[in-house]
Amino acid sequence: MRNRIAFTIALLISVGLGVGIAVIYTYMSELPEVGDMMVYRPSLATRLYDINGNYIDEYFIEKRTWISLDKIPDYMVKATIAIEDERFYAHGGIDVRGILRAFLVNIKHRRIKEGASTITMQLTRSRFLTRERTFKRKLREAFQSLKVEQHYTKNEILEMYLNQIYYGNGAYGVESAARTYFGRHAIDLSLGECAMLAGIPNRPLKYNPYHNPVQADKRKKLVLDKMADQKYILRDECIEACFAPISLARTEIQNAPYFTEYVRTTLEKKYGTTMVYHGGLQVYTTLDLGLQDIAQRAFMTGIATATDKARRAGSRYRGREDELQGAMLGIDPHTGFIKVMIGGRNYKKSVFNRAVQARRQPGSSFKPILYTAAMENGFTMASTLLDVPRVFSDYEGREWRPRNFSNKYRGKVTLHEALQHSVNLVAVQLMAKVGVRTVTEYARRMGISKITKRDLSLALGSSEASLLEMVGAFSVLANGGARMKPLAIHLVKDSQGQILEENFISGEPVISPQAAYVMVHTMQDVINVGTGRNIRRLGFRGTAAGKTGTSSDFVDAWFIGFTPEMCLGLWMGYDSPRSMGSRMTGGAICAPIWAEFMKEANFSSSKPFPRPENIVELEVCRKTGMLASALCEKTRSEVFIEGTQPLHACDGHQRRNAPYLEEDLGGSKQDDTKQNVPLEGL
Repeated sequence: MRNRIAFTIALLISVGLGVGIAVIYTYMSELPEVGDMMVYRPSLATRLYDINGNYIDEYFIEKRTWISLDKIPDYMVKATIAIEDERFYAHGGIDVRGILRAFLVNIKHRRIKEGASTITMQLTRSRFLTRERTFKRKLREAFQSLKVEQHYTKNEILEMYLNQIYYGNGAYGVESAARTYFGRHAIDLSLGECAMLAGIPNRPLKYNPYHNPVQADKRKKLVLDKMADQKYILRDECIEACFAPISLARTEIQNAPYFTEYVRTTLEKKYGTTMVYHGGLQVYTTLDLGLQDIAQRAFMTGIATATDKARRAGSRYRGREDELQGAMLGIDPHTGFIKVMIGGRNYKKSVFNRAVQARRQPGSSFKPILYTAAMENGFTMASTLLDVPRVFSDYEGREWRPRNFSNKYRGKVTLHEALQHSVNLVAVQLMAKVGVRTVTEYARRMGISKITKRDLSLALGSSEASLLEMVGAFSVLANGGARMKPLAIHLVKDSQGQILEENFISGEPVISPQAAYVMVHTMQDVINVGTGRNIRRLGFRGTAAGKTGTSSDFVDAWFIGFTPEMCLGLWMGYDSPRSMGSRMTGGAICAPIWAEFMKEANFSSSKPFPRPENIVELEVCRKTGMLASALCEKTRSEVFIEGTQPLHACDGHQRRNAPYLEEDLGGSKQDDTKQNVPLEGL
């Protein structure tokens, strides 16, 4: 009987050992390989920087930036070991002593109060396994940890852990956590900051310093106390760090959200979604965060004021779902670099980028393109046309009666005067003489991608365009006739610092420098004494040129202007086009924002626009455009492309009492002088 019992026991032990070995072998064979863990790089965030290297934002699924152990402060390493695994250097992946201690503590408190997972086990869990609470998962975790310890040194395990673990607020890894909570690189963290970060992974929500600052501070002090107990720091250092103030970085404030989204779509088209969200790209953009902040302040103040004006002007308020909207865009005309971009009043409510995606009628802000075409096709700013009511008809007899905004008419005026005061009747006649096809071609050259209205109404800005296109077109004038490709991205590097893309400044001449200068010279008067004079009333004194624009019934308001260094444009209106109310013009609601930005951004230099060769400046009669004579009461200094200047003195003042000469009207003083000019096909 004793032999049978002994045999049975031996058999059971053998079977048990065999089953145990089989289970262990099965589990070990099912575990993933760990030999490439150091080669493995988890999902890395793509980081955006402005033109001065300042951090803007990130694209990420898991916000993470991988850094080597030598870039992680020693305090961070020691704080992590002290609070998470004090025997890290003594065990082989599983801390048996720690397991027994945790078991006794949990029995004493009759609940799970202390865990026994080592740093290696936590790394294994986050890298290979799920967080399910089962015996099978814990067993796999233990065996996998043993494999990891066999393949890697303790420092390699620490590096992987500190780049892998979750610190809350979307931040994975100590570098992203340092940037998220303190706005600095990990290497620059203080002892107290390291202790606070080291305490978060245990319960990221509870110890999040943004949401639970009291709990986070208690946890920080516990970490510091453990560091002192384990001789990582002196007790005096512990006490000092416990009470040292910690300043958190601003959170949930997104820099230039419309711009970052614009860059994201550009990157995705070229590199794909996976690379953008997982590849750890370093993107150096053209944005200037300093200017962007100034623009944001001026824009929000200006649009709030415009909203109040719209309500007083009779615009029907339909609630926050239909708020007055706007956009603002600034480009360096000499490089094409986009320095400022605002696509709406609130990105969280509407991601639609009105600076790029919206196409609206530019109104009279289109006129500089028309006049530019005229300057290169036989006209000068001293050329004269009649500002009188006219009826235009197309080939089918359909009539169109354009009118001036003021409902006043000046008779014979120079093109300079007409552009300065945005005279509609002169613009339509000029379009008829230059030709719709010619003006359309100039618009395309200067950056307007699509002209939808190919008739005389194009003179008044009836064809829709984006703010980006309009600012780009004005930049051609500011840059002496050369069109620079608008750029948002200057340089792209991969996660290893290798250059993937570098965009150099490139442009092409699309109009002559002389024609551009003539336009700039005239558009300075738009701001000095014309429809944009509100700029001067608001205190901006620097050299500047620009043009206002307002579409029919005050639906769209524009102002686009430039200094020698910056071209800045604004648009305001409702997303669902409707009137903003009487007198809601570009000069009234957009120009004040422009002036405020330019003053605060210090673009107030009196430096003149550069004058090219072959420009002639002469004194001319403001009424006739001819060389000024003794009879001329009002004159101005006008510039001409050499060879186009007038050669004869003014002789048109014999009848001073007549508002305009009868022969100038073709022998008629009727208000509606009909001109059979086709509206289309020119």
